[in-house]
Amino acid sequence: MAATRPGGILFDAGGTLVRIHADRLAVALRARGADPRDLGDAFWRTLVRLEDEFSPSVGAFADWWPRWLATLASGCGVPTQVLVEAYQEADQDLHLWDDPLPGATECLVQLREAGIRVGVVSNADGRIAQALRRAGLAELLDVIVDSTVVGVYKPDPAIFNYALEPLGLAPAETWYLGDTVAYDAAAADAAGLVSWIIDHAGLHTVDHPRRIRSLVEFANIVLDSLSE
Repeated sequence: MAATRPGGILFDAGGTLVRIHADRLAVALRARGADPRDLGDAFWRTLVRLEDEFSPSVGAFADWWPRWLATLASGCGVPTQVLVEAYQEADQDLHLWDDPLPGATECLVQLREAGIRVGVVSNADGRIAQALRRAGLAELLDVIVDSTVVGVYKPDPAIFNYALEPLGLAPAETWYLGDTVAYDAAAADAAGLVSWIIDHAGLHTVDHPRRIRSLVEFANIVLDSLSE
């Protein structure tokens, strides 16, 4: 349990509240004659690599994103170029990261009903607000910070200022839930927030003192802390 009761909760988006819309990507792949194998599983196994081979130490997003897509392609058994073309098509008009993860709506509703202010701080491409709206989550959030919009990217802790200031929250009274230690927890810890890690697929190998497996579990922890 964290050492302090939260006055507010901030969330990462991709891998925490939403994931790639696998069905939409699969349609684009099949239109190119590819038959993706275990696309959902391949997504999680590729996403967890943000902790090492796609961590901040390897460079900016543009430096490693093509290799991330190639790894996803390998994981679901389709040629890299086919995956790249399908991803671009599926993502072009509607940001592909718009599939809400289990418990996302319920978690946000419970926190808001308990009087907790909630928001998102995400490394994204300028479209995460629209994606969260399609996921049915935007209306449950008090603030949405997109790294491309504000020009600051995790693990730079300065990104949290864009959420804390409008919410009137101090870092020490704010919890942050993300899915990576390298980006999310590193940024939150440096900013003075209480960091949590969610491991939806049970694939994480990097140690962190506050790790949970579901958004339902996280909501329960927050609500329990309020009654202490």
